[in-house]
Amino acid sequence: MERRIIDVHHHLNPPTDETADRTAEECSRLGIVKRALLGMPPKCDPKANAAVLAAARTYPDLFLPFAAPDMDDAAPDDVTRFKDRGYVGLKFIVPSRPYNDPAYFPLYERACDLKMPVLFHLGIVANRPGFDKADSNCMRPIHLDHIARSIPQLTVIGAHLGNPWYEEATMSCRWNPNLFFDLSGSTLKKKRPAFLAGLLWWTEDTPYRAPDGSTAWQKIVFGSDVPSGRVAEVIAGYENLMNTLRLAPAIRERIWYGTAARLLGIDPTNGKQARPPAAS
Repeated sequence: MERRIIDVHHHLNPPTDETADRTAEECSRLGIVKRALLGMPPKCDPKANAAVLAAARTYPDLFLPFAAPDMDDAAPDDVTRFKDRGYVGLKFIVPSRPYNDPAYFPLYERACDLKMPVLFHLGIVANRPGFDKADSNCMRPIHLDHIARSIPQLTVIGAHLGNPWYEEATMSCRWNPNLFFDLSGSTLKKKRPAFLAGLLWWTEDTPYRAPDGSTAWQKIVFGSDVPSGRVAEVIAGYENLMNTLRLAPAIRERIWYGTAARLLGIDPTNGKQARPPAAS
């Protein structure tokens, strides 16, 4: 069967200079059948949220729009308004306090109530306009452990495997059935496959396995987070990882498509978002 890819992490906002038409054309060429388009908080980019929603309306069978609120100003009713406008998920980035600060939990709880998956930027963030006051320590993956175990029905995706806090990320996802990670960013370029195999070590048969019986690679999804012209490089990085570690075909299919399809509520028979996303 021809390989299908779901990309859970892509942007249209600067500095990528993307357009909906350009990224849709590249998706077709590369076999990407669904792509989550992530907005940005208005304080970082006032046009990004509107751009991803417009793109999804132009290509409704391809793009899934994620809105990014200004976390310190948003209220649960803002999350509801995002849902009502057609956003299917939320992107969180550049909080002024750690992600697991109690002030943010009403946003997560409302997203859970509305069955909206949430994707968190993790680790070091780019140093560019809009991010010059960002505190990367507020975006450590260990904060997602608290969120995921406190709201077990919330679907949580962490970006970049927590780079550079990889051990926090992988140990957190082992213990939380509703927590997943993509490998976007520099990780696949700077870290060898053996390094990642050492972090993603548990199987359904190992001692100290995940409480739900899932394997480590069931917690990894595909994310690009680069301009369209470089997505093929990211796909090649994932392929090199899978080939070097000799991952089984069934595991590869889950990384490329199957796990993300379940998290985003996509019907594998027709590729449409026909049911609510499920965390587990």
